[in-house]
Amino acid sequence: MKISSEAKVGLIGIATLALLIWGINYLKGRNILNSTYTLHAFYEDSGGLENSSPVLMKGMKIGYIDNIELQSGNPLPVHVILHVEKQYPVSNGSKALLFSADLLGTMAVRIESPGSGGDMLHNDTIRTAIEADMIASISSQVMPVMEKIGDLSESLDSVVQKLDKLLDSDAPAETLQDLSEISASLSSSLSPGGALYMSFHNLESFTSMLASQEDELKSMTGHLNSISETIDSAGIDRIANELLAASGAFTQLMEQLNSGEGSMGKLFYSDSLYAQLQNLLVDLDSLIIDLNENPQDYVRFSLFGK
Repeated sequence: MKISSEAKVGLIGIATLALLIWGINYLKGRNILNSTYTLHAFYEDSGGLENSSPVLMKGMKIGYIDNIELQSGNPLPVHVILHVEKQYPVSNGSKALLFSADLLGTMAVRIESPGSGGDMLHNDTIRTAIEADMIASISSQVMPVMEKIGDLSESLDSVVQKLDKLLDSDAPAETLQDLSEISASLSSSLSPGGALYMSFHNLESFTSMLASQEDELKSMTGHLNSISETIDSAGIDRIANELLAASGAFTQLMEQLNSGEGSMGKLFYSDSLYAQLQNLLVDLDSLIIDLNENPQDYVRFSLFGK
C-alpha cells in the first residue's frame, strides 16, 4: 500500500507536534509519559512558589507543582495542586513541607513521610508546614550576635573614655610614685638586716637543722611505726568491739529498768511488791513483840518430858 505524500506530511506534522508538546512539558519539569496522581496542599503563604516547581522526597524529584490558586476567606488561602508519579506512593500522615531549595530563595515542596505502612493518599489533602528559608534562619542567628557586638563596642568606647580621663588626671603619677615606694621598701627588707632577709635566713637555718637531724627523724619514725604495729597486734579492734557490746548490753539493761520490764524493772517500779514487803515487816514486828510477851506460846520446856 502506497502512502500518499499528503499522509506523510500529516504524520510528520503530528509527530513533530507531539514531540514539541513533550519537550515543552519536559523543560517545565513534567514528564507526560509518566502517569501521576493528585494531592492538594493548603498554605498560609506561597513564599514565591511557582508552577512546575519540583516535589521532592528524600532528595529525589517525584513530581511537580501543577497549579497554585488563591482562595480568599480561607484560613490557609493558598491552594497548591501537586502531581506525584504513581511509582512513589505517599502514606497517610505525611507532610508537604514548603522550603527554600537554595540561597536564591527558589521554593519547592518536600514530602516527609512518617514511615511505611498505613493508607496511601490519592487525590486527597495532605498536611502542610512551612520551613524558614536559609536567609531568614541565618538572619535570626546573626542578628543577636550583631546586637552583642554593638553592646561590646559601646562598652569599649566607655572604657576608652575612662582611660582617657584617667591618663589626663594626676592619678597615674601618684600610682607610679606608690609603686616606687613599694619597690624601695621591698629592697630595704631584702637587704642584710631587713625583715624579709632575716626571715629567709631563719628559714634556711631551720632547713639545715632538719637536714642534720635526718637520722634521728628516721629513727623516731621507725619507733612510731613499731608502736603502731604493737597496738595493732594487741587486738585493739577486738577489745573495742567487746566494749561496744558491753555498752550495748548495759544500755539495754538501763532501758528495761526505766521501762519497768524484767525482774529488776518490776522490783524497782512494782507498788504491789513494796506493799507486800511492808506488810511482811509489820507482821514480823508483831511476831517479835508477841514472842517477847508470850514466849510460853512458842517454846514449851518441861523437866519431866511433859
